[in-house]
Amino acid sequence: MIPNIRLSIISLILLLYPLSVSAQETSSASTSSADKILRDALLLTVDVTVNMPDGNEELWNTRVEKITIPGRAVEVSLEGDDSRLKVNFTLYPAEDGKLFLVARSEIWAGEDYSSSLSSLPVAYRDEVYYYPLGRADDGTENSPVEVRMAINVIPYLETLDEQARAALESAINSSAQFNLSGEEP
Repeated sequence: MIPNIRLSIISLILLLYPLSVSAQETSSASTSSADKILRDALLLTVDVTVNMPDGNEELWNTRVEKITIPGRAVEVSLEGDDSRLKVNFTLYPAEDGKLFLVARSEIWAGEDYSSSLSSLPVAYRDEVYYYPLGRADDGTENSPVEVRMAINVIPYLETLDEQARAALESAINSSAQFNLSGEEP
């Protein structure tokens, strides 16, 4: 009976060995893709201000900070009694280390609906202004308010101090190593 148990254990080990090698390869691949995502991560900051059309009175403001990656949209939505504004911001890599910002706006006001698509080049740390309802002072819009969105993009890793960055990179690393020898590393 003991030889049968040994044979079973040896068979099990031989069957599981390819799985453990495969799991290690997958873990390594997922760590490298997690590292890439972390390197590509961006902090998108949108300061939203709603003003009276004459610009003399600020009605409301907020700050939205989202971590994203190129190609993944960040949505900012404002809702009123009978109106809604939804803006999707998507960043794409461009030449010379710059980004390409695509803003898709959808506006519902009562029974009316409109949408627009805008795109513009953006450099890291440069503030860009976006007016999804148009500028109130240009005379072409008949809007009860002016919505201004000040947009800023920073590589996410640059927003972390050294300790926070090391902790994040350690958490993403799929391996853990322990020194049990009692000696200092």
